[in-house]
Amino acid sequence: MKKMVAILLASMIIFTSSAVFAREKPDAGNIIGDMVILRPIGVCTLVIGTAFFIVTLPIAVISQSTKQTAEVLVADPFKYTFTRPLGEIDSGL
Repeated sequence: MKKMVAILLASMIIFTSSAVFAREKPDAGNIIGDMVILRPIGVCTLVIGTAFFIVTLPIAVISQSTKQTAEVLVADPFKYTFTRPLGEIDSGL
């Protein structure tokens, strides 16, 4: 029984970690397009989302949805703009 559990755990680790190695390197076009077009749009989205968050904050406090509102309007654009690897356009859209 212990041998079967060990084999099952080992196979799970092998099959789930292989997806990390399958990721392609982004090409130069994706990196340039990301840096020139998508990052500035992400900064604008972050600024506009922050402004809307400030405007909707009284309603969000009353409805007890401040965390969800902040996540959608501020945190998600921040993560997409500043923590996403350069050239990985599809992640986070």
